[in-house]
Amino acid sequence: MFSHSAKRQPPFQFVLDELIPVRPAIKQAFGFTYVYLDQKLLLALRESAKQPQYNGVWIYTQAEHIESLRREFPLLPRRCFWKSRKSGSGWVILASSFEDFEEYSFKACELILRGDQRIGRVSRSTRTRAERRLQNRER
Repeated sequence: MFSHSAKRQPPFQFVLDELIPVRPAIKQAFGFTYVYLDQKLLLALRESAKQPQYNGVWIYTQAEHIESLRREFPLLPRRCFWKSRKSGSGWVILASSFEDFEEYSFKACELILRGDQRIGRVSRSTRTRAERRLQNRER
């Protein structure tokens, strides 16, 4: 069902269990478990003893969707919403230390299952060389 290596058990398994209906691809790298749907990077799950302040569910999006996603997760502090002016990407970090972590994680899964286009972005590594060249020319 999931395509991931047997290195170690992914953190926050309940998130992956919720997403079974859309059959995401799961990849592990750099201390994260990445969740993809087709070419879109949806989420990253992180649990590390070395830097626990960054543990949780990272929701990938575009910078233009950050404000509307802030309304979906109203109790999250502003520091949990990030956007890059340079790349146009953004992310929402649901910290595992946050009191409503599980509730908000289920909410993120619900948005994905409903096909919410604000969740996910095509990662740089999955774009073709020609697409990157074209994007660079347009700048």
